[in-house]
Amino acid sequence: MKIYNADLHIHSPYSIAVSQSLSLDTMLETCRKKGLNILGTGDVLQPDWLKYLESHLKKDKGGAYIYKDVFFILQTEIEDQESIHQVVLFPDFASVREVQEKLKPFSKNILNRWGGRPRVNLSPAELVDIIVDSGGLIGPAHAFTPFKAVFRQNKFKTLKDCYQDAVNKVHFLELGLSANTDLADRMEDLKNISFLSNSDAHSQDPRSLGREFNKFDIDNPSFEEILLAITRKNGRKITLNVGLHPKLGKYYTMFCNKCRRRILFKKAKKSLDFGFSQHTSTENFVIFYSSDPASMKQQYIEQVSINKMICPVCKDELKKNFKLKLGVSERIDVISTYKVPNHPDHRPNYINAIPLIDIIRSVRGIKSTSSKTVLKTYNEIIEKLGKELEILINIPINKIKIVNKDVANVISAFRNNEINYTPGGGGTYGQIKLDL
Repeated sequence: MKIYNADLHIHSPYSIAVSQSLSLDTMLETCRKKGLNILGTGDVLQPDWLKYLESHLKKDKGGAYIYKDVFFILQTEIEDQESIHQVVLFPDFASVREVQEKLKPFSKNILNRWGGRPRVNLSPAELVDIIVDSGGLIGPAHAFTPFKAVFRQNKFKTLKDCYQDAVNKVHFLELGLSANTDLADRMEDLKNISFLSNSDAHSQDPRSLGREFNKFDIDNPSFEEILLAITRKNGRKITLNVGLHPKLGKYYTMFCNKCRRRILFKKAKKSLDFGFSQHTSTENFVIFYSSDPASMKQQYIEQVSINKMICPVCKDELKKNFKLKLGVSERIDVISTYKVPNHPDHRPNYINAIPLIDIIRSVRGIKSTSSKTVLKTYNEIIEKLGKELEILINIPINKIKIVNKDVANVISAFRNNEINYTPGGGGTYGQIKLDL
């Protein structure tokens, strides 16, 4: 068997807010730089994208779809009637068209120009039955995020609650950018399910595509082998999940649903406790101080979880009562079984990584995500050292230092879990704090 790097959840130009320059060729260029072997196609149910894929993807001798030197799994994301997003993988184009026909009566937008991620008026269980009966795989996308996710606030607390009698047909869960294995494995409910770490990319940009990926130990890059690995059969398996540190995700910490300020708790310099009515604020944060910030935060989480807490800044400035929402970390605090992760024996390691583009931006002090200077440096490092995924995970630090000492120091720090983070939330990515 062989190891393949796979990112199994992306989108196409037929989903809203996706780069219109995204194509098989532009994705191919990024895959070669990053070291990705397998990609999800994204949006395969959308008619125009489906025709494009059918005309460009060919099957190799092992039954895997291929375009030039990158393999593809037919994939889409679907929103069900509970407003839960589901990742769906298909074995072939025949099953895609079969599901398309079955879902058409339940969807107003599945054949539309912007129907890349269609909404269907079916329950999660009904959707699972249709997908599995047609030979596909399905599981919850970005399972813990505050929007459109199975475990979001005021929604389901277990997979059984969501999928009912179809729960045994759900074999994977996508962690999402603000969660990792340590967070998800605090839930006993998830002990038997495989985790996927995918990018949910809306662009072919190397900062987006492949920012999260999985290492598969499989015989060939076909749907059948991916299925065996996800269900952990015949020696096939996922050997590694790699993704953002959860604090770098957009929804790690709680936030105001209106102004999007994130809520932080810090140690008071003096021995005193401010009540919840006392706070300081910045453009991006509401900050509470306490002699025991951990205890204060826990009390706050309990109130937010039952919709009893409003944003103090919006109340003061706008005279409006806008509710706060739990981030991924706090939602897991509320619904988890364990205070610390309890990893089952089958669970692969998870590496909290930082995209090379973001490392370069940080060490150069550049805020722009499309900086030509950053991209030039990125390409120079790739040219000298090889694939990005190898640079982040495997290439010796001393070798990276020869090319770029500052980048090497950051990679060394995240490999050793020595980086501090400003947590993301409310739709804003977190940031790394450099003191190297």
